[in-house]
Amino acid sequence: MQKYKKMLVGFNNKDLNCYASRGDWLYLANKKDTKKGLFRLPNYLYFFVSLNSKRMPSEFGVVKTIEGYVTAEDVAKLDYESRKINVSLINEEVLKEYEEFLEKINAKPEHTPMGATWLETIFPTKTKKLRVHKKFFTGMSKEEKKSVFEFDIKDISERNKL
Repeated sequence: MQKYKKMLVGFNNKDLNCYASRGDWLYLANKKDTKKGLFRLPNYLYFFVSLNSKRMPSEFGVVKTIEGYVTAEDVAKLDYESRKINVSLINEEVLKEYEEFLEKINAKPEHTPMGATWLETIFPTKTKKLRVHKKFFTGMSKEEKKSVFEFDIKDISERNKL
């Protein structure tokens, strides 16, 4: 199993619809996750949730290098445990989704803000695919971006240890 050095983390900024605590690991919300009435999104946008018992929603996350490494299986276990689902249900097909997510995150440089959107194609067949991608904040100055997205998670990473 491949080992990854980066993970998507929350940065807690209510102005940007990010309610996960700073440094919380994030993963795509599943169908049963809600935004807890904190914000609304257009139907083409999606959100992440923190991988802990609170499962707080965040519209965006930021790529951070973590201490040690993480595997798709680690993320899957955290997700299943936070959803109170039996981890024995994790199989190769499920792990493939987590692996794909981690590959996208690790392809980006550190401090890159990420979002999730639905990509709909109509031709040749109608499909709807969720994609994780870099998010551009064009209305922010470099200083604003630096203050929001560039923080050190060394002190925070202790509570996320597997």
